[in-house]
Amino acid sequence: MLPPGGGGSLLAVARPVSDQTFFVRMGLLLLALIVGGFGGRALRHHEELSPTAAVVVPHVLTIGAWFVLLPLQAYWIGRGRRRLHRLIGYASVPLAIALLWTGGLVMASNYRLKHDAPLVLFNLINLVQFVGLFTAALLTVRRPAVHKRLMLWASIAMMPPALVRLMQAVSLPEALTVLPIVALWVPCLRHDRATLGRVHATTWCTIAVIAFGIAIGGPIGFGGWWAELVERWLGSGA
Repeated sequence: MLPPGGGGSLLAVARPVSDQTFFVRMGLLLLALIVGGFGGRALRHHEELSPTAAVVVPHVLTIGAWFVLLPLQAYWIGRGRRRLHRLIGYASVPLAIALLWTGGLVMASNYRLKHDAPLVLFNLINLVQFVGLFTAALLTVRRPAVHKRLMLWASIAMMPPALVRLMQAVSLPEALTVLPIVALWVPCLRHDRATLGRVHATTWCTIAVIAFGIAIGGPIGFGGWWAELVERWLGSGA
């Protein structure tokens, strides 16, 4: 026998399950892309110059831990394990700081090896977007619909380096990296429409943030003034 409200109530009950499944699957997709991007690039042995293991290994460990915890956090909260979810959430703060620190070291080391100023800008944009979205997620922990979207999109903001390497691994132009980035927006938009009947405002805002980064990256990154600035900033040192 249907409860009052009929099918609408059943849909309301079904939505949390669909929501949990979506965020778990998106977390697993991002993890697979991270492994495929960095792993595929390494197997092809295309990168003649790369930072030392002392710089790369800590970054690999921190970013790997982040993308492993992302689907786990979605799974645990979906199973009602709020205490565990909260404890891991506290641990995500030092993990995010470590991710930023090691990411900055890799960025600087890469520049000193390759002197690729546009790459520095794109990496910097990714790091800034991650910081902003992650901070916003921490400030909205009591608003689950907003919080989980911000955590997902903070992670999506960190995907371009892996996606660039994925393009390289399959011998496609790096410029095409914008396609898988935009493709990651599609399931988020469709999920909102399917579960809410509209696109959540948080989804629109985070898409705007990432799209803005893509739009300004090229014009600024390939400017001569930016190359000079980066050379003064990162050009010296071991």
